[in-house]
Amino acid sequence: MDGTATTAPLSPTVKAGWLDKNPPQGSYIYQKRWVKLDADYLRYFDSEKDAYSKRFIPVSSISRVASVGDQKFEVVTNNRNFVFRAESDADRNEWIRTLQQMAEERKSKALERMPMSPSADGATEPVDKCGFLELRGFKHKLFVAVAGDRVFLYKNAEDYRLGIGITYIEMNVGNVKEVDRRGFDLTTPYRIFSFSADSEQEKEEWVEAMRQSIAEALSNSEVAERIWGVESNRFCADCGSPHPEWASINLCVVICKRCAGEHRGLGPGVTKVRSLKMDRKVWTEELIQLFQQVGNAVANEFWAANVPPSEAIGPSSPSGDRRRFLVAKYREGKYRRYHPLFGNQEELDRVSDPPDRGLGVVVRPARVAGWGDLALCAAVTTGDLAETLALLFCGAAVTCDTGDPRCPTPLALAQRSGQRLQMEFLLHNRTSGMGWPLLSPPPSMGLKPPELGCPQGVFEA
Repeated sequence: MDGTATTAPLSPTVKAGWLDKNPPQGSYIYQKRWVKLDADYLRYFDSEKDAYSKRFIPVSSISRVASVGDQKFEVVTNNRNFVFRAESDADRNEWIRTLQQMAEERKSKALERMPMSPSADGATEPVDKCGFLELRGFKHKLFVAVAGDRVFLYKNAEDYRLGIGITYIEMNVGNVKEVDRRGFDLTTPYRIFSFSADSEQEKEEWVEAMRQSIAEALSNSEVAERIWGVESNRFCADCGSPHPEWASINLCVVICKRCAGEHRGLGPGVTKVRSLKMDRKVWTEELIQLFQQVGNAVANEFWAANVPPSEAIGPSSPSGDRRRFLVAKYREGKYRRYHPLFGNQEELDRVSDPPDRGLGVVVRPARVAGWGDLALCAAVTTGDLAETLALLFCGAAVTCDTGDPRCPTPLALAQRSGQRLQMEFLLHNRTSGMGWPLLSPPPSMGLKPPELGCPQGVFEA
Protein backbone atom coordinates (compact mmCIF):
# COMPACT_ATOMS: atom_id res chain seq x y z
CA MET A 1 0.00 0.00 0.00
CA ASP A 2 1.47 3.36 -0.90
CA GLY A 3 1.32 6.35 1.41
CA THR A 4 3.09 9.62 1.89
CA ALA A 5 2.96 10.32 5.61
CA THR A 6 2.72 8.64 8.94
CA THR A 7 -0.30 8.49 11.22
CA ALA A 8 -0.29 8.67 14.99
CA PRO A 9 -0.62 5.05 16.12
CA LEU A 10 -2.91 3.97 18.93
CA SER A 11 0.07 2.38 20.71
CA PRO A 12 3.53 4.01 20.79
CA THR A 13 6.24 2.43 18.66
CA VAL A 14 8.49 0.14 20.70
CA LYS A 15 11.08 -0.54 17.97
CA ALA A 16 11.51 0.41 14.32
CA GLY A 17 14.16 -0.05 11.64
CA TRP A 18 15.11 -1.40 8.23
CA LEU A 19 15.06 -5.19 7.78
CA ASP A 20 15.28 -7.50 4.79
CA LYS A 21 12.24 -9.74 4.46
CA ASN A 22 12.08 -13.13 2.79
CA PRO A 23 9.19 -13.23 0.25
CA PRO A 24 6.30 -15.64 0.97
CA GLN A 25 7.36 -17.94 -1.88
CA GLY A 26 10.67 -18.57 -0.15
CA SER A 27 12.81 -16.86 -2.79
CA TYR A 28 16.44 -16.14 -1.96
CA ILE A 29 15.91 -12.52 -3.04
CA TYR A 30 15.17 -10.46 0.04
CA GLN A 31 12.99 -7.34 0.00
CA LYS A 32 13.98 -4.30 2.05
CA ARG A 33 11.19 -3.22 4.42
CA TRP A 34 10.69 -0.58 7.11
CA VAL A 35 9.50 -2.55 10.16
CA LYS A 36 7.65 -1.13 13.19
CA LEU A 37 6.64 -2.85 16.41
CA ASP A 38 4.12 -1.58 18.96
CA ALA A 39 2.16 -3.30 21.74
CA ASP A 40 -0.47 -4.55 19.28
CA TYR A 41 1.18 -5.21 15.91
CA LEU A 42 4.39 -5.96 14.03
CA ARG A 43 4.04 -4.09 10.72
CA TYR A 44 6.25 -3.64 7.68
CA PHE A 45 6.18 -0.92 5.02
CA ASP A 46 7.84 -0.10 1.69
CA SER A 47 9.17 3.14 3.16
CA GLU A 48 9.53 4.79 6.55
CA LYS A 49 7.33 7.62 5.17
CA ASP A 50 4.40 5.35 4.31
CA ALA A 51 1.20 5.68 6.30
CA TYR A 52 -0.17 2.26 5.37
CA SER A 53 1.63 -1.04 5.83
CA LYS A 54 2.05 -3.90 3.40
CA ARG A 55 1.41 -6.38 6.21
CA PHE A 56 0.56 -6.45 9.90
CA ILE A 57 0.98 -9.32 12.35
CA PRO A 58 -0.80 -9.20 15.72
CA VAL A 59 1.63 -9.53 18.62
CA SER A 60 -0.95 -11.81 20.25
CA SER A 61 -0.53 -14.33 17.40
CA ILE A 62 3.28 -14.64 17.78
CA SER A 63 4.11 -17.99 19.38
CA ARG A 64 7.91 -17.96 18.98
CA VAL A 65 10.82 -15.81 17.76
CA ALA A 66 14.12 -17.54 16.97
CA SER A 67 17.47 -17.05 15.28
CA VAL A 68 17.78 -18.95 11.97
CA GLY A 69 21.34 -18.22 10.92
CA ASP A 70 23.58 -15.24 10.29
CA GLN A 71 21.68 -12.01 10.93
CA LYS A 72 18.34 -13.75 10.31
CA PHE A 73 15.41 -14.44 12.61
CA GLU A 74 12.02 -16.08 12.24
CA VAL A 75 8.69 -14.87 13.62
CA VAL A 76 6.44 -17.90 14.11
CA THR A 77 2.66 -17.48 14.34
CA ASN A 78 -0.04 -20.11 14.69
CA ASN A 79 -0.23 -20.76 10.95
CA ARG A 80 2.54 -18.82 9.24
CA ASN A 81 6.24 -17.98 9.59
CA PHE A 82 7.98 -14.72 8.63
CA VAL A 83 11.76 -14.56 8.08
CA PHE A 84 13.66 -11.27 8.46
CA ARG A 85 17.34 -10.38 8.10
CA ALA A 86 18.99 -7.60 10.10
CA GLU A 87 22.13 -5.64 9.25
CA SER A 88 24.11 -7.34 12.03
CA ASP A 89 23.87 -10.15 14.56
CA ALA A 90 23.57 -7.56 17.32
CA ASP A 91 20.59 -5.90 15.62
CA ARG A 92 19.02 -9.32 15.02
CA ASN A 93 19.43 -10.24 18.68
CA GLU A 94 17.84 -6.95 19.75
CA TRP A 95 14.82 -7.59 17.50
CA ILE A 96 14.48 -11.12 18.90
CA ARG A 97 14.71 -9.91 22.49
CA THR A 98 12.16 -7.13 21.99
CA LEU A 99 9.69 -9.32 20.09
CA GLN A 100 9.93 -12.09 22.67
CA GLN A 101 9.37 -9.61 25.49
CA MET A 102 6.30 -8.06 23.81
CA ALA A 103 4.81 -11.48 23.00
CA GLU A 104 5.33 -12.72 26.57
CA GLU A 105 3.77 -9.58 28.03
CA ARG A 106 0.77 -10.04 25.77
CA LYS A 107 0.37 -13.68 26.80
CA SER A 108 0.64 -12.92 30.51
CA LYS A 109 -1.98 -10.18 30.24
CA ALA A 110 -4.29 -12.58 28.39
CA LEU A 111 -3.88 -15.15 31.18
CA GLU A 112 -4.69 -12.50 33.80
CA ARG A 113 -7.99 -11.86 32.02
CA MET A 114 -9.04 -15.50 32.03
CA PRO A 115 -11.64 -16.85 31.78
CA MET A 116 -13.04 -13.82 29.92
CA SER A 117 -10.12 -13.82 27.46
CA PRO A 118 -9.96 -13.13 23.74
CA SER A 119 -10.50 -16.01 21.37
CA ALA A 120 -7.55 -18.02 20.15
CA ASP A 121 -7.62 -16.67 16.63
CA GLY A 122 -5.83 -13.52 15.55
CA ALA A 123 -8.83 -11.21 15.66
CA THR A 124 -8.28 -8.55 18.30
CA GLU A 125 -11.10 -6.08 17.59
CA PRO A 126 -14.89 -6.43 17.90
CA VAL A 127 -16.15 -6.23 14.32
CA ASP A 128 -19.12 -4.08 13.27
CA LYS A 129 -19.19 -5.20 9.62
CA CYS A 130 -17.02 -7.46 7.48
CA GLY A 131 -17.03 -9.02 4.02
CA PHE A 132 -15.50 -8.84 0.54
CA LEU A 133 -15.03 -5.61 -1.41
CA GLU A 134 -13.22 -4.70 -4.59
CA LEU A 135 -10.44 -2.16 -4.07
CA ARG A 136 -8.88 -0.28 -6.98
CA GLY A 137 -5.28 -1.39 -7.44
CA PHE A 138 -5.87 -5.02 -6.41
CA LYS A 139 -6.65 -7.87 -8.81
CA HIS A 140 -8.75 -9.81 -6.32
CA LYS A 141 -11.38 -8.78 -3.82
CA LEU A 142 -10.13 -8.01 -0.33
CA PHE A 143 -11.74 -9.03 2.93
CA VAL A 144 -12.60 -5.80 4.78
CA ALA A 145 -13.55 -5.41 8.44
CA VAL A 146 -14.91 -2.29 10.14
CA ALA A 147 -13.97 -2.54 13.82
CA GLY A 148 -14.48 0.37 16.19
CA ASP A 149 -12.57 3.38 14.90
CA ARG A 150 -10.51 1.42 12.34
CA VAL A 151 -11.00 -0.31 8.99
CA PHE A 152 -8.86 -3.42 8.42
CA LEU A 153 -7.89 -4.85 5.02
CA TYR A 154 -7.05 -8.55 4.53
CA LYS A 155 -6.07 -10.59 1.47
CA ASN A 156 -8.77 -13.16 2.16
CA ALA A 157 -11.14 -14.55 4.81
CA GLU A 158 -8.51 -17.00 6.08
CA ASP A 159 -6.07 -14.17 6.82
CA TYR A 160 -8.91 -12.36 8.59
CA ARG A 161 -9.50 -15.42 10.75
CA LEU A 162 -5.80 -15.52 11.61
CA GLY A 163 -5.69 -11.76 12.18
CA ILE A 164 -2.78 -11.27 9.73
CA GLY A 165 -3.75 -8.40 7.44
CA ILE A 166 -2.50 -5.92 4.88
CA THR A 167 -3.11 -2.64 6.68
CA TYR A 168 -5.59 -0.75 8.82
CA ILE A 169 -6.96 2.77 8.45
CA GLU A 170 -7.42 5.09 11.43
CA MET A 171 -10.86 6.59 10.78
CA ASN A 172 -10.26 9.83 12.69
CA VAL A 173 -8.67 11.08 9.45
CA GLY A 174 -11.20 9.43 7.11
CA ASN A 175 -14.12 10.67 5.03
CA VAL A 176 -16.58 8.48 3.10
CA LYS A 177 -18.26 9.57 -0.14
CA GLU A 178 -20.59 7.63 -2.44
CA VAL A 179 -19.33 7.59 -6.05
CA ASP A 180 -21.85 5.57 -8.06
CA ARG A 181 -24.42 2.79 -7.65
CA ARG A 182 -21.92 0.32 -6.19
CA GLY A 183 -18.82 2.42 -5.56
CA PHE A 184 -17.63 4.63 -2.72
CA ASP A 185 -14.37 6.31 -1.69
CA LEU A 186 -12.72 6.33 1.71
CA THR A 187 -10.50 9.40 1.62
CA THR A 188 -7.63 10.10 4.03
CA PRO A 189 -4.88 12.74 3.85
CA TYR A 190 -2.52 10.01 2.65
CA ARG A 191 -4.54 8.00 0.14
CA ILE A 192 -7.96 7.51 -1.46
CA PHE A 193 -9.32 3.96 -1.11
CA SER A 194 -11.82 3.36 -3.93
CA PHE A 195 -14.13 0.46 -3.01
CA SER A 196 -16.86 -1.30 -4.96
CA ALA A 197 -19.57 -3.50 -3.40
CA ASP A 198 -21.61 -6.28 -5.01
CA SER A 199 -24.88 -4.32 -4.87
CA GLU A 200 -26.28 -0.90 -4.10
CA GLN A 201 -27.72 -2.13 -0.81
CA GLU A 202 -24.35 -3.58 0.20
CA LYS A 203 -22.68 -0.29 -0.68
CA GLU A 204 -25.11 1.65 1.52
CA GLU A 205 -24.44 -0.72 4.44
CA TRP A 206 -20.68 -0.30 4.05
CA VAL A 207 -20.93 3.49 3.81
CA GLU A 208 -23.07 3.62 6.96
CA ALA A 209 -20.69 1.32 8.88
CA MET A 210 -17.67 3.44 7.91
CA ARG A 211 -19.43 6.69 8.79
CA GLN A 212 -20.28 5.26 12.20
CA SER A 213 -16.61 4.33 12.57
CA ILE A 214 -15.59 7.91 11.77
CA ALA A 215 -18.08 9.27 14.32
CA GLU A 216 -16.66 6.92 16.93
CA ALA A 217 -13.10 7.99 16.10
CA LEU A 218 -13.95 11.69 16.39
CA SER A 219 -15.83 11.41 19.67
CA ASN A 220 -14.20 12.67 22.85
CA SER A 221 -11.53 10.20 23.96
CA GLU A 222 -10.23 11.98 27.07
CA VAL A 223 -12.48 10.03 29.47
CA ALA A 224 -11.70 6.73 27.74
CA GLU A 225 -7.95 7.34 27.90
CA ARG A 226 -8.09 8.07 31.64
CA ILE A 227 -10.18 5.00 32.39
CA TRP A 228 -8.03 2.82 30.09
CA GLY A 229 -5.04 3.97 32.12
CA VAL A 230 -5.98 1.13 34.48
CA GLU A 231 -4.81 -2.11 32.85
CA SER A 232 -7.94 -4.16 33.59
CA ASN A 233 -10.16 -1.48 32.03
CA ARG A 234 -8.50 -1.91 28.62
CA PHE A 235 -10.46 -5.11 28.05
CA CYS A 236 -14.19 -5.80 28.25
CA ALA A 237 -15.15 -7.02 31.73
CA ASP A 238 -17.46 -9.62 30.22
CA CYS A 239 -15.83 -11.02 27.05
CA GLY A 240 -12.25 -9.68 27.07
CA SER A 241 -12.47 -7.62 23.85
CA PRO A 242 -9.77 -4.92 23.72
CA HIS A 243 -10.45 -1.16 23.77
CA PRO A 244 -13.98 -1.30 25.28
CA GLU A 245 -15.75 2.03 24.78
CA TRP A 246 -18.84 1.52 26.93
CA ALA A 247 -19.49 1.16 30.65
CA SER A 248 -22.15 0.20 33.16
CA ILE A 249 -21.93 3.17 35.52
CA ASN A 250 -23.73 1.48 38.42
CA LEU A 251 -21.91 -1.87 38.17
CA CYS A 252 -18.54 -0.11 37.60
CA VAL A 253 -17.51 -2.29 34.64
CA VAL A 254 -16.04 -1.23 31.28
CA ILE A 255 -17.56 -3.21 28.41
CA CYS A 256 -17.40 -3.56 24.63
CA LYS A 257 -20.05 -2.48 22.13
CA ARG A 258 -21.53 -5.96 21.70
CA CYS A 259 -21.81 -6.63 25.42
CA ALA A 260 -23.23 -3.13 25.92
CA GLY A 261 -26.10 -4.06 23.61
CA GLU A 262 -26.89 -7.10 25.73
CA HIS A 263 -26.55 -5.07 28.94
CA ARG A 264 -29.31 -2.77 27.67
CA GLY A 265 -31.55 -5.80 27.34
CA LEU A 266 -31.22 -6.38 31.10
CA GLY A 267 -32.86 -3.01 31.71
CA PRO A 268 -31.74 0.13 33.57
CA GLY A 269 -32.84 -1.41 36.86
CA VAL A 270 -29.92 -3.82 36.52
CA THR A 271 -27.30 -1.98 34.49
CA LYS A 272 -27.01 1.63 33.34
CA VAL A 273 -25.04 1.71 30.08
CA ARG A 274 -23.16 4.81 28.94
CA SER A 275 -20.51 5.55 26.30
CA LEU A 276 -16.99 6.48 27.44
CA LYS A 277 -16.64 8.79 24.45
CA MET A 278 -20.09 10.17 23.61
CA ASP A 279 -21.94 10.59 26.93
CA ARG A 280 -19.70 13.41 28.07
CA LYS A 281 -22.01 14.97 30.67
CA VAL A 282 -22.34 11.84 32.82
CA TRP A 283 -18.58 11.50 33.34
CA THR A 284 -17.95 13.64 36.39
CA GLU A 285 -14.51 13.68 37.98
CA GLU A 286 -15.86 11.49 40.80
CA LEU A 287 -17.24 8.88 38.38
CA ILE A 288 -13.96 8.72 36.46
CA GLN A 289 -12.04 8.24 39.73
CA LEU A 290 -14.55 5.57 40.78
CA PHE A 291 -13.77 3.59 37.62
CA GLN A 292 -10.05 4.08 38.18
CA GLN A 293 -10.27 2.68 41.72
CA VAL A 294 -12.91 -0.03 41.16
CA GLY A 295 -13.24 -0.82 37.47
CA ASN A 296 -13.05 -4.26 35.94
CA ALA A 297 -10.48 -5.83 38.27
CA VAL A 298 -12.33 -5.18 41.53
CA ALA A 299 -15.80 -5.64 40.02
CA ASN A 300 -14.93 -8.99 38.47
CA GLU A 301 -13.40 -10.24 41.72
CA PHE A 302 -16.98 -10.06 42.93
CA TRP A 303 -19.20 -10.68 39.86
CA ALA A 304 -16.98 -13.26 38.12
CA ALA A 305 -15.40 -15.07 41.07
CA ASN A 306 -16.82 -18.47 40.10
CA VAL A 307 -17.24 -18.60 36.32
CA PRO A 308 -16.89 -22.14 34.92
CA PRO A 309 -14.68 -22.11 31.80
CA SER A 310 -17.50 -23.80 29.88
CA GLU A 311 -19.78 -20.81 30.52
CA ALA A 312 -17.29 -17.99 29.87
CA ILE A 313 -17.63 -15.90 26.71
CA GLY A 314 -15.04 -14.37 24.37
CA PRO A 315 -14.88 -11.55 21.80
CA SER A 316 -16.36 -13.75 19.06
CA SER A 317 -19.22 -15.22 21.13
CA PRO A 318 -22.66 -14.91 19.48
CA SER A 319 -25.40 -12.70 20.89
CA GLY A 320 -27.34 -15.58 22.43
CA ASP A 321 -24.34 -16.77 24.44
CA ARG A 322 -23.60 -13.22 25.59
CA ARG A 323 -27.19 -12.72 26.70
CA ARG A 324 -27.28 -15.95 28.70
CA PHE A 325 -23.94 -15.18 30.34
CA LEU A 326 -24.86 -11.62 31.30
CA VAL A 327 -28.25 -12.64 32.72
CA ALA A 328 -26.47 -15.27 34.84
CA LYS A 329 -23.68 -12.89 35.86
CA TYR A 330 -25.62 -9.76 36.76
CA ARG A 331 -29.35 -10.51 37.06
CA GLU A 332 -29.00 -13.88 38.79
CA GLY A 333 -25.63 -13.24 40.45
CA LYS A 334 -24.68 -16.81 39.60
CA TYR A 335 -20.91 -16.29 39.65
CA ARG A 336 -20.73 -13.89 42.61
CA ARG A 337 -18.29 -14.10 45.47
CA TYR A 338 -20.68 -14.10 48.42
CA HIS A 339 -19.80 -11.67 51.16
CA PRO A 340 -18.28 -13.46 54.20
CA LEU A 341 -20.94 -11.94 56.47
CA PHE A 342 -23.85 -13.19 54.39
CA GLY A 343 -26.30 -14.89 56.77
CA ASN A 344 -24.07 -14.51 59.83
CA GLN A 345 -25.98 -12.08 62.03
CA GLU A 346 -23.55 -12.36 64.93
CA GLU A 347 -20.65 -11.16 62.82
CA LEU A 348 -22.83 -8.49 61.29
CA ASP A 349 -23.64 -7.15 64.72
CA ARG A 350 -19.94 -6.87 65.53
CA VAL A 351 -19.47 -4.34 62.78
CA SER A 352 -22.68 -2.51 63.52
CA ASP A 353 -21.06 0.03 65.82
CA PRO A 354 -18.02 1.49 64.03
CA PRO A 355 -15.71 3.99 65.72
CA ASP A 356 -16.72 7.63 65.78
CA ARG A 357 -13.72 8.64 63.56
CA GLY A 358 -14.06 12.13 65.05
CA LEU A 359 -17.12 12.85 62.92
CA GLY A 360 -19.79 12.50 65.58
CA VAL A 361 -21.37 9.68 63.56
CA VAL A 362 -22.11 6.38 65.28
CA VAL A 363 -24.30 3.84 63.50
CA ARG A 364 -26.85 2.24 65.81
CA PRO A 365 -28.83 -0.91 64.98
CA ALA A 366 -32.13 0.44 66.34
CA ARG A 367 -34.18 0.45 63.13
CA VAL A 368 -31.92 -1.58 60.83
CA ALA A 369 -32.85 -5.23 60.47
CA GLY A 370 -31.40 -6.10 57.05
CA TRP A 371 -28.57 -8.63 57.19
CA GLY A 372 -26.06 -6.40 55.42
CA ASP A 373 -27.40 -2.94 56.22
CA LEU A 374 -25.29 -2.50 59.35
CA ALA A 375 -22.11 -3.52 57.57
CA LEU A 376 -22.96 -1.22 54.66
CA CYS A 377 -23.40 1.73 57.02
CA ALA A 378 -19.94 1.04 58.41
CA ALA A 379 -18.32 0.50 55.00
CA VAL A 380 -19.48 3.75 53.41
CA THR A 381 -17.60 5.76 56.04
CA THR A 382 -14.33 4.24 54.77
CA GLY A 383 -12.53 4.16 51.44
CA ASP A 384 -13.22 0.44 50.95
CA LEU A 385 -15.27 0.55 47.75
CA ALA A 386 -14.91 -3.19 47.12
CA GLU A 387 -16.59 -3.88 50.48
CA THR A 388 -19.47 -1.55 49.66
CA LEU A 389 -19.93 -3.14 46.23
CA ALA A 390 -19.99 -6.66 47.70
CA LEU A 391 -22.45 -5.71 50.44
CA LEU A 392 -24.77 -3.80 48.14
CA PHE A 393 -25.00 -6.55 45.53
CA CYS A 394 -25.41 -9.28 48.13
CA GLY A 395 -28.48 -7.69 49.65
CA ALA A 396 -27.67 -4.63 51.76
CA ALA A 397 -30.19 -1.82 51.30
CA VAL A 398 -28.88 1.34 49.70
CA THR A 399 -31.77 3.32 51.25
CA CYS A 400 -31.79 1.70 54.69
CA ASP A 401 -32.34 3.67 57.91
CA THR A 402 -29.08 4.06 59.81
CA GLY A 403 -30.82 4.85 63.10
CA ASP A 404 -29.10 8.24 63.29
CA PRO A 405 -31.48 11.15 62.51
CA ARG A 406 -28.51 13.35 61.61
CA CYS A 407 -27.37 10.86 58.94
CA PRO A 408 -30.45 8.76 58.17
CA THR A 409 -29.08 6.95 55.06
CA PRO A 410 -25.78 5.40 53.95
CA LEU A 411 -25.47 8.25 51.44
CA ALA A 412 -25.68 10.80 54.25
CA LEU A 413 -23.10 8.84 56.23
CA ALA A 414 -20.71 8.82 53.27
CA GLN A 415 -21.21 12.55 52.79
CA ARG A 416 -20.60 13.29 56.48
CA SER A 417 -17.43 11.16 56.32
CA GLY A 418 -16.11 12.96 53.25
CA GLN A 419 -16.17 9.79 51.12
CA ARG A 420 -16.91 11.29 47.68
CA LEU A 421 -16.45 8.06 45.73
CA GLN A 422 -18.70 6.13 48.09
CA MET A 423 -21.33 8.81 47.49
CA GLU A 424 -20.91 8.50 43.72
CA PHE A 425 -21.34 4.73 43.84
CA LEU A 426 -24.44 4.93 46.05
CA LEU A 427 -26.01 7.65 43.89
CA HIS A 428 -25.75 5.52 40.74
CA ASN A 429 -27.35 2.57 42.55
CA ARG A 430 -30.28 4.35 44.23
CA THR A 431 -32.79 3.07 41.67
CA SER A 432 -31.19 -0.25 40.71
CA GLY A 433 -33.56 -3.21 40.96
CA MET A 434 -31.62 -6.45 40.81
CA GLY A 435 -34.57 -8.73 41.62
CA TRP A 436 -35.13 -11.38 44.30
CA PRO A 437 -32.90 -14.11 42.77
CA LEU A 438 -29.81 -11.99 43.53
CA LEU A 439 -30.77 -11.82 47.20
CA SER A 440 -30.96 -15.60 47.66
CA PRO A 441 -28.08 -17.31 49.50
CA PRO A 442 -26.01 -19.94 47.68
CA PRO A 443 -27.51 -23.44 48.03
CA SER A 444 -24.52 -24.67 50.04
CA MET A 445 -25.31 -22.25 52.86
CA GLY A 446 -28.79 -23.70 53.48
CA LEU A 447 -30.08 -20.32 54.63
CA LYS A 448 -33.45 -18.70 54.30
CA PRO A 449 -33.19 -15.34 52.54
CA PRO A 450 -33.24 -12.76 55.34
CA GLU A 451 -35.93 -10.15 55.45
CA LEU A 452 -34.66 -6.66 54.87
CA GLY A 453 -35.66 -4.25 57.59
CA CYS A 454 -36.04 -1.15 55.43
CA PRO A 455 -39.58 -0.28 54.28
CA GLN A 456 -38.23 0.16 50.76
CA GLY A 457 -36.63 -2.92 49.23
CA VAL A 458 -32.94 -3.14 48.63
CA PHE A 459 -33.09 -1.76 45.11
CA GLU A 460 -36.58 -0.34 44.75
CA ALA A 461 -37.00 2.72 42.57
